[in-house]
Formats: sequence, structure tokens, C-alpha cells
Amino acid sequence: MALQTLKARIRSKMFFDLVLLCAIFIGSFILLSYFDALEWLLKISRQHAYMDLDVVVSASAVLCFLFGIFSYRRWQDVRKLSLYCEELSMIDPITMLPNRRVISRLLEEVREGKTKQNCFPLSLILIDIEGLKAIQTQLGNAVVEQSIHELVYRFSLLLVSDQLISYRNTSQCFVFCPEFDSLQAEILCQKLTEVELEGRQTTLQMLKIKLVSVTLSKAHEIDWALERLEDLLYELHLKDQHGQE
Repeated sequence: MALQTLKARIRSKMFFDLVLLCAIFIGSFILLSYFDALEWLLKISRQHAYMDLDVVVSASAVLCFLFGIFSYRRWQDVRKLSLYCEELSMIDPITMLPNRRVISRLLEEVREGKTKQNCFPLSLILIDIEGLKAIQTQLGNAVVEQSIHELVYRFSLLLVSDQLISYRNTSQCFVFCPEFDSLQAEILCQKLTEVELEGRQTTLQMLKIKLVSVTLSKAHEIDWALERLEDLLYELHLKDQHGQE
């Protein structure tokens, strides 16, 4: 939201500057036409030929054109830098995976119909990884990061090209699956729960993976999709607690 607000302010400021520059240009054009500036300049340049005023004016026009090219090139550099910074803001520094903002943007594009392909039925999978705190306490942060990296890598091997896994927080990931129905999502969830780590056996025993999914058929269903995933995960945790009791 902060990025969208900043972009909106920049656009409004750009529009204001554009209107101001156009107003100054039109005002200058009317003023110079009223005083017949070109004839006045020719008259002054002939009276003061030793000053080469015509050369100065011509060189100034060329200089303005060159500054225009310079400004355009710097604007292109700033635009590329802005896109690069925006891309960095969508990558998690620990896992180097797309973060939750990427999923939010994808869902917004699907909701507004900006995607080139038809994404429906669209399935969203929420992966919850339990046991990371216990690993951090017993084995340290390095083992936690290694476990997350390896788990996400194993998850990504099960996805196809148009599917995307993103990092939500320390223990959760999203999987974005366009053109994926509920049966396919259920099969994929089963495969994701069966991944194995090549690390220590103690690490594997301390981890527990839980998955919930929703399948959407229309754009307006996106508004409640994330909340529905949270509710399903909460219900799954409650069932496990009751089962242990």
C-alpha cells in the first residue's frame, strides 16, 4: 500500500509539473508573439553585430535541445532503477523467492482482468511448516535457513512452469496455480506433504508440513480467498490439537 501511495503521489506531481510547463510555454508563446520577438531579435542583432547575438541564440537553441536529450536519458535511467528497486522489494532476502507482494499483485491483476491468459479455475495453496522454532532452539539459525531453502527447492520441483511459489513469512509459503482445479490441487498438496529432506534425520523428524487449498472459479472470489485459507489452516490446527488430546 505504501508503494501504491508513493506512486500515486509521483503521478499527481508529474501531472502538476506537466500542466505548469505547458502553461508557461503557452504564456511565453503569447507574450513573444505580442512583442514580435523574432523581428526585435533581428533588429538588435543587426545593431550589435559585433556581439554575434544571432549565434548566441542559435547556440542556446541547440543547447536546449541537447538538455532535452540529456533529461530524457536520465529519465530512462531513473525508470530502470525504479523498476529494479521494485523488483528487489518483491524478493525475500533469506530465500531469494518472490514474497507475498508478488501473490497480491498477481491476484489483483487476475481480479482486474489484466492477465493475458484465463487463470480460472485458479487454485491457491498455503503451506505451513511447523517445527522451525524447535530447530532454531536446538540447532541454530543456520540449520533453519538451510531447511527452508531445501524445502522450498523440493516444493518448486513439483511445480510446472506457470505455477509460482512465494515466501509469505518464516514458516509459510504460497503456491499460485492458474488453470488448476480442486482435484489437481488436492493431488499437488499430497505430493508436497511427501517431500523429503537430504539433511539431518533429526531435522526431518522435527518438521511437520500442513497444507490447505482453495479453488476459485470467478474473479470476485479472490477477495475472500486469503481469509479462507487462514480459516482452513486454523481449523486444521484445531483438529490436530483435539486429536492429540
